[in-house]
Amino acid sequence: MRPIRVALFLLVALALPALARARAWKGVTPGVTTQAEVVEKFGEPTAKTKRTSRTILAYYGEQALEGTRQAQFHLDAQGVVVEITIFLTAQLDAETIEGTYGKPPQRTFVEDTFQKVWVYPQQGVTVYFNKEGNVEALSFAAGAKGQKTPAAEREPVQPAR
Repeated sequence: MRPIRVALFLLVALALPALARARAWKGVTPGVTTQAEVVEKFGEPTAKTKRTSRTILAYYGEQALEGTRQAQFHLDAQGVVVEITIFLTAQLDAETIEGTYGKPPQRTFVEDTFQKVWVYPQQGVTVYFNKEGNVEALSFAAGAKGQKTPAAEREPVQPAR
């Protein structure tokens, strides 16, 4: 009986970090990838700004990453990516998002604009919709069972025009 308990404990201990790990996007994983690695991969950002305790590296205009109007990499004080927000060039609708991530476990909205927001806490994905019902932005952060992702608590930084 004791070996079964030990094996079960090891299985759970090894599985939990995998559940909380964020989805990688273009080889960048929130909680893992550093600022230096982002710059090495994509070059110097178009803009670098501070927002509260975070630094945001933004790639837009001629430096926009493939498939995006803008990509933002939010860094913590240690220079580690904690969140990725992308503004897509392609039009995605709610049906496409449900087909990819399933029915959203949390639905909310941005108070100022009443912009619809779907939150997938376990996957660390937050989806922001525009007024026409299409996806405006996607955010990827470390997911955790039963917790809101940081992105769900605020509206994404609007892309530069």
